[in-house]
Amino acid sequence: MPLVQNLAIGIPLRCAATGTFKVGVATQKAGIMGILVGSMSGPTVQMYHGQSALATSTTIIAAITCTANAFTPIPAYVSGGATFLVSGADSTVDLTIYWLPLV
Repeated sequence: MPLVQNLAIGIPLRCAATGTFKVGVATQKAGIMGILVGSMSGPTVQMYHGQSALATSTTIIAAITCTANAFTPIPAYVSGGATFLVSGADSTVDLTIYWLPLV
């Protein structure tokens, strides 16, 4: 995929299970664009600054419930990547996190 196209739409991180997902690296800045949810019923998403979701991590989003079949914008900037915790009642997780590495 050409770089220009990635800059226009962001880098997709597909999430097909509940759990922890990381974007960026500890030494990299990242821009978070948002979350696109498929047909699953309202997943809960938490977001932390950095590459872990420990009690000492800075919470960016304590917990939001995303709408099914919709894009939820999350305009955020993180200087050391971000960690997302995804949970939901559905057995099938269907969401994509869009982000960009920043210099």
